[in-house]
Amino acid sequence: MIHSNSVYEYAVVRFMPFIETREFANVGIVLVEPKEGRLIFKVSPKRFGRVTHFFEEMDKQLYKQAVESFTDELTRLQSFCRANHIRNKELIGVFRELTRQRESVMHFGNVSRLLANETAEQMLDKLYQKFVARDFVNQKYREQQMVKALRETFANELAHKYNERKLKAGIYEFTIPFVRNTHLGKRIIKPLAFDQKTAMSAAEHGLMWVNRMKALIEKNIVMPDQALIAVEPPLTPDTDFKEVYEEVTGSVEELGVNLEQFENISKIVSFARDSGDHFESSTSWQ
Repeated sequence: MIHSNSVYEYAVVRFMPFIETREFANVGIVLVEPKEGRLIFKVSPKRFGRVTHFFEEMDKQLYKQAVESFTDELTRLQSFCRANHIRNKELIGVFRELTRQRESVMHFGNVSRLLANETAEQMLDKLYQKFVARDFVNQKYREQQMVKALRETFANELAHKYNERKLKAGIYEFTIPFVRNTHLGKRIIKPLAFDQKTAMSAAEHGLMWVNRMKALIEKNIVMPDQALIAVEPPLTPDTDFKEVYEEVTGSVEELGVNLEQFENISKIVSFARDSGDHFESSTSWQ
C-alpha cells in the first residue's frame, strides 16, 4: 500500500578500500521509515565488476569479504529492530548510531531526509538506481569519449605512441590512458570531465584525480611539468559546478601539473609531441 506523505531517512553506503587516498564508491543504500518501524537496505552484489575495475590495485577478495560482513551486520540489525518493534525516535536513534562517521572500509555518507508518497521499497530502489547503479556510468562516459578522440588524434598527428599503463605509486596503482617514456621521464595525459549529475559527485571525481596525481608526484613517478590534465568544464551554468571546477583545477595548478582545455586539441598535441620544454596552459571558465 502506498503511504501518503511518508517520511524517510536514508544514507548511501560507501566502500573505501584505501583510507589514505579517501577514494570511495557508492555500493548501497540503507533507508528507514520511522513511523512504520522499518529499516531496509540494498547493497550491491559481491561480484560487482564496476567496483573492482575502479579500484584496479585492490585485492578483489577485499570487496567480497567487506560486502558479506556488512550485509550480515545490516541483516542482524534489521531483525533486531523488527523483533523489538523499534520505531519513531528510537529507530532514528538506532539509524544515527549505525551511520555515524567511521574510518572504515565500509561506511556511510551523510544522512538525508525526504518526504514522498511512495512505498519504502520503491524509494529504496529509486535511491539505489540514482546513487549506485548509475554512478560509474555518469562519471566515466564522457571521459571515455575524450580518451577515444585523443587516441585517434594522436594516431594521426604523432610519430610516437602513447599507451594506457598502470603507474605504481607506493602500494597504489593508477591506470592512466596516455603514458610515454621520454628522456625527462614519464609523460602522461589524463582527460577530466565535469559531467556528473551533481556538484558533489563532480567534486569527488575531480579531487580523486588530484589525489592520484599528487601520489605519483610525491613518489617521483612523474614530474609535475611532465603531466597534463585536459579538462572539459561543466556545461551547466550552475554556480556549484563552477565552484567545483575552480577548486579542482586550482588544486591541479598547485601541484604544478599542466592544465589545458580539451577543446584546444592543438595545444594538447603540442604537449604530447614536445620533449618537455615550457608549456603554456589555458584553464579559464567558459
